[in-house]
Order: sequence, then structure tokens, then C-alpha cells
Amino acid sequence: MPHALLLAGVQGMGKREFALFAAAALLCEQPSIKGACGNCGACNQLAADAHADYRYIATEEGSEVIKVDAIRQLVDWLHLTANGKSYRVAIINDADAMNRNSANGLLKTLEEPGDGTILILVSNKPGSLPATIRSRCQKINITNQDAAAAISWLEGQGIADGASALHAAGGAPYRVIWQQEGEWSEEQRLLTKAWVDLICHRASVGKIVDSLKDYPTSRCLAQFSQLTAMTTAQQQGRQSGADPATVEAVSATVDCLQSEQWFTIYDRLQQLTRSDSASFKTQAVLEGLFADIRLMIQG
Repeated sequence: MPHALLLAGVQGMGKREFALFAAAALLCEQPSIKGACGNCGACNQLAADAHADYRYIATEEGSEVIKVDAIRQLVDWLHLTANGKSYRVAIINDADAMNRNSANGLLKTLEEPGDGTILILVSNKPGSLPATIRSRCQKINITNQDAAAAISWLEGQGIADGASALHAAGGAPYRVIWQQEGEWSEEQRLLTKAWVDLICHRASVGKIVDSLKDYPTSRCLAQFSQLTAMTTAQQQGRQSGADPATVEAVSATVDCLQSEQWFTIYDRLQQLTRSDSASFKTQAVLEGLFADIRLMIQG
């Protein structure tokens, strides 16, 4: 096993679930080709969130960044000797949420890992991670290699038409599940409406920004990036699976700007995503972005 894995792929593909599956298999006392046995002492400890050789790091409630203190504590723990005969395993979910200090704090451990240490980074946006982090991990792209299996799994979860739902979610099965949740759907609807209102000049910048002030910056940028990418794809004659509301939004905005302008907006969104903008208030980040886009449209 490499000492560090980077699981990359689109949101909703199942990267976190695969990381948890891998961690369980690595810590299991009697693993098989199917993964952890689920019955040994290590598996029982893991199920009870009490395994001494396992750590899970993610953003804390109310925060959009993984703070340096959490990484420092993880680094100190990683250099301890494993209690059992297995590995010492740590998962960093949404690793791209690490700020500069956090990423720098992890770098030395990636350069000089402790014995028996396995670090699994999970990222929707691996390009947002510093190159120094990416180069020290073995990258695995998590993609949907078996649509039939995904459809069967979705229908087992109670999704009536798994094939159509999977297509609308861009091939990401866990996104289908999220789309069934009312809160997630309402957020997507409001973010999409705000984007259309901005591009189609249906409301003022101030009013649109005010409607989004309570939403996390990262989720706003992610939704706007997805809509922009789909718009550029449509201009080039390529269609991607999406729900009808998203398709309607893309169709409403596609002719408002030229291709190079859409690419410029996408680049700007990616720059904001890669920066520490997630640590700033949504209102402050979006005001400047939306004002620039309006100037581009009017120009």
C-alpha cells in the first residue's frame, strides 16, 4: 500500500464511501477480497467509532475549512505506533477544504510518513490542492464504471426509475439520493434561480447577493461552476445529464455571453474556489464576482 491515497472524482460518486470501505478493510483482523469481515474485534471497534488506529477529519459544523489545529493533532497522532498489528489509517474528507496553513502542516507527514501509516484524502476538486500535496499521493479517480450496478443499487434504495435518475445526476449515484432530500433540492433551486437572475438581468446584484448570504461560499461557487461548465458544453454542442430544472437554466443563459466570456467566468470561479475565499463571508465574495459579471454582460 502507498502511504497516501488521493481519491478524486465528482461530488456524489461515492469517494467517501470507498474511503470508509478501504479503511475498514485495512484495519480488519480477517479481511477478504470483499473487504472487512464486519465481525472481528477491530470491525466492532470501528463500528462503535472507538478504534485506536483510526481517525476521520472533516470540516467542523459551521465552518467551511479544515483548520490547521485539526491537522496538527492528526500529524501528532500519525507518528505514534499502531496499537494493533494493522495499519494506522486516517481519512481527510473534502481535503480541498484545507487552507494554506493546514495543507502546509500536512506536507511534512506526506514527505516522511510514519511506519504503517495510511492517509486517505478525499476530494471533489483535487486541482484545488497544492501541487506539493498532490505529487506525494497516489491518485485514484473514482468514476462510474458500471451503470447497471449503480441503477440496481439505486432501485434497491427505493428510486423508482434508477436509469433516468442516474442520468439526470450526471452518473453520480449518491447525488441521486441527495436530490431526493427536500433541503438539498431547495438549496439547488435557489442557487440556480439566483444564477439565472444574475445572467438574465432579472434582479439587482445587491438583491441577488442578499438572497444568498446565508449559504456557504463553497456551495455557491460549486453550483455556479457546474452551471457554467454545462453552459460552455452546450455552446459546443455537447449535452450532459442533468435534471430538467438545470437544463432549463442553462438554456436560458447560454446565449447571454460568448464562449470566451463563459470560460473567463469559469476561470474566475475556479480561482475563487482554490483560494481561501471559503473562509470569507458569502456576501463579500459574491458582490465583487457578480458586479464583474454584470459589467461583462453589459459590455
